[in-house]
Amino acid sequence: MRGAYGAALGLLLLTQGPHMSLEFTISAPKSARVGPPVPIVLRLTNVSDRPVEAHFLGRTIAFDIVVTTADSTIVWRRLGEGAGQSILQIRTLKPGETMEWRDSWAPKAPGRYRLQGVLPSDDPEPRRTPWVEIDVS
Repeated sequence: MRGAYGAALGLLLLTQGPHMSLEFTISAPKSARVGPPVPIVLRLTNVSDRPVEAHFLGRTIAFDIVVTTADSTIVWRRLGEGAGQSILQIRTLKPGETMEWRDSWAPKAPGRYRLQGVLPSDDPEPRRTPWVEIDVS
């Protein structure tokens, strides 16, 4: 599917505070069809030359994917009503190390949609990727 449709990539390089060396991205096809699942990949990469500590929630790391219409109406959230367990995990990412999370969304109607990845943590605001767009026919 990736070859036929191309891929949309949103990238967030965190440049302030303790996360200054972490790059958070979302990758998904630029277009899809109603019905079949759309693969979505989130990646958190240490782009520095030193180890970086990252905080996550959940026994299994909680991550969210938000899908909205062009007018920002939410049509799907991976986590639904919340992040689940509030167990704190602390991981140290080596220089160049990447953590990856995958899921898929099955579009129910044609249109233009926006997708964003979210990593809840003990920070006041979760890490968020930039929005990427996908056209569904």
